[in-house]
Amino acid sequence: MARGATPLPAARLRLLRLAAVAALALLWGRQWQVQVRRGAELEADARQNRYVAREIEADRGVVYDRAGTQVVFNRPRFTVSIVPGALSDLAPAERDRVLETVAEAVGMSVAPRSASVRIGRLGPRDARGGALDDTVRATFAAPRSILRLLPVDADGAPLFAGWQAIPIDRNVSREAAFRLMERQGELPGVQVTESSVREYPAGPTLAHVLGFTGAIPEEEVADYATRGYRIYDTVGRSGLEASYEDVLRGVKGEQVVVVDAMGRPLRELDATRRAPVAGSNLELTLDLTFQQAVEAALARGLRRVGAKSGAVVALDPRDGAVRAIVTLPTFDNNMFSTGASPEAFVGLLTDPGLPLVNRALNGEPPGSTFKMITAAAALQEGVVTRHTQVVDPGAITLPHAYNPDARQQFVCWNRGGHGAVDVVEALAQSCDVYFYEVSGGYYENGANQSGLGSDRLGRYALEFGLGAASGIELVGEVDGLVPNKRWLAAHNGEYWGTGQTYIMGIGQGYTLATPLQMANVTAAVANGGTLFRPHLVAAVRDAAGQIDPRRVPGGEIRRVPVDPGHLAVVREGMRRAVLPGGTASWAGLPTEVAVAGKTGTAEFVDIVKDENGRAVVRTDRYGNLLTHAWFVAFAPFDAPEIALAVFVDGRGLDHVIEGSQVAAPIAAEVLRTYFRLPQPAPTATASGEGR
Repeated sequence: MARGATPLPAARLRLLRLAAVAALALLWGRQWQVQVRRGAELEADARQNRYVAREIEADRGVVYDRAGTQVVFNRPRFTVSIVPGALSDLAPAERDRVLETVAEAVGMSVAPRSASVRIGRLGPRDARGGALDDTVRATFAAPRSILRLLPVDADGAPLFAGWQAIPIDRNVSREAAFRLMERQGELPGVQVTESSVREYPAGPTLAHVLGFTGAIPEEEVADYATRGYRIYDTVGRSGLEASYEDVLRGVKGEQVVVVDAMGRPLRELDATRRAPVAGSNLELTLDLTFQQAVEAALARGLRRVGAKSGAVVALDPRDGAVRAIVTLPTFDNNMFSTGASPEAFVGLLTDPGLPLVNRALNGEPPGSTFKMITAAAALQEGVVTRHTQVVDPGAITLPHAYNPDARQQFVCWNRGGHGAVDVVEALAQSCDVYFYEVSGGYYENGANQSGLGSDRLGRYALEFGLGAASGIELVGEVDGLVPNKRWLAAHNGEYWGTGQTYIMGIGQGYTLATPLQMANVTAAVANGGTLFRPHLVAAVRDAAGQIDPRRVPGGEIRRVPVDPGHLAVVREGMRRAVLPGGTASWAGLPTEVAVAGKTGTAEFVDIVKDENGRAVVRTDRYGNLLTHAWFVAFAPFDAPEIALAVFVDGRGLDHVIEGSQVAAPIAAEVLRTYFRLPQPAPTATASGEGR
């Protein structure tokens, strides 16, 4: 003891010693209680609590139209998930009870079955424009089987292991979610959380543009897995949702949580949290208001003649931006995200109008709208000049290739003939004989007209973008067809004679083009020869609003190999077509703005079964083949801002329809809307003739 220190009293020292002994005894007692008396219980609890890395879903990017109107939303819904590991210790009967309870609540099955429904034939297409016998698959908003989503062993049997919460249905109704939440105490491994699903407020108007999201089809699971997807993820299945999947999807986050034996989270470890990154947003080149107006104009035009389907495509000829792309009939894409009854899905898939077909991307004979290409090629190749005249007597004849005594007649739509016409008047009057002769040549009855021939004509058609998909950001665009001698021999075993070149020169025969392609051809003629890649997306912006420089939309495909002066002559002919005396002069096109256009009436073969089950070709009451109606146009004439193609499908009708009478009035309404001009009062359909 240090000198001067006061010694503790003996009583106090004894008290301190007793306190220390008591504290140690208390600690020993607590240790005995934890390790001995409750050791087994606490050890079991510790084993049941696990650290699990749980995914945090990223918000999917949304979509805005050209005017800034949001056209795709993420709407809050409920998700039901299952933690497989929480079911591992259950008896098989108890496990089945849990799964069946969940399946009944969300309208699914327990046993695996395909998540896709085969639609079958989607359109009136053949191998040149999208195979008739091909099938496509439509995926419902959620997989139809619970066990399909859970882990399996090497033999494919369900493997109830793992503590990751696996989403079973992301679109559960409030009522079903609350029923499951009330019973969670008796449903091990079942969790109900908040999530979101896609909502498309414009519905059918933009269904073919935006598309929809859905579960990964079974046959594509392996491919998606290589790109970092899980089998239960939701992906874009059509439209822009599919083509821009990589930027819309975002990046999932992660959070390590402690879960109990039922898979329920007890607490989060904040230091382990990795925040999700929202997907980028799309800004469209079209605006909803104009799209709706075009849809309404097309619907009215179809009703006037009793037609069931058609399409309108409007492009900006200055850069290929899509201003409107409409196809009818259409469907409500909300069915695939927010849900619909099984009967509604069956009705969609079996609808004879084939609403899932995007007719703007479907190949059809272009009829006389093809004459723009024939005229440009003939001028460029020197077959004709601006002033070369061809006499149209109403029909010309050719000797049969193998029988000199037999002759084949090729008629003009105007059986009385147009007389002597140059290229401008030939376009304005849509003179078939003129384009027969400049395409295939003619040397009978004093005529001495050399022709382009099918090879040169076909080459120019390809240069103008026919025979190849344009590259627009939509799934399902077909190539169409520019036929040639080799193709005809290989597919039909036929010889290509001059007659085949004649009908190719007026857009008939085997030639197939989509409304989008014909709108793009028109745009290239209008702008002086630049073929742009049509595009629907103007910009991609990340969640911070920054434009993604890697996603540059559109762009130039090529310059068509036609002198601008020759294209100016073609434009002159198209301008004459809408003036008095032209084939579109009675279509009600606006006079407040200078419009140029070209009518088209395309014959097609519609084969049906007669009462005896025999295949027959449908005709009108006069024995004529049925027709589609086309019209292409651009405006203003001197400084084009818009180029468009209108297509009205004649299938199902019992009468011929003509581009001048059916398609051109629709274009007139569209152009008046675009230029904010008043619509004329309704009148009876014009009775003028023209193709």
